[in-house]
Amino acid sequence: MEEKLSCNISIHEEEMDGEKVFVVECEELGISDFGTTISEATENLKKGISLLLKSVPEKKELLVKPEPLMVTRLFL
Repeated sequence: MEEKLSCNISIHEEEMDGEKVFVVECEELGISDFGTTISEATENLKKGISLLLKSVPEKKELLVKPEPLMVTRLFL
């Protein structure tokens, strides 16, 4: 059975060259990408992660984890 890989991402809006873009960051790998929609930004990040894992396969270890019981955010 193939290991399932997953990562935590954060999404926020920024302005780039006068245009609104969505920036998506992968916490575990320390990489990010962007797009004009959340879907485009997420797909761009997936491609970037794929390229990173092909060139540095040992980084996969950072993305192997069990399914979480719950995902939430704590504001302080």
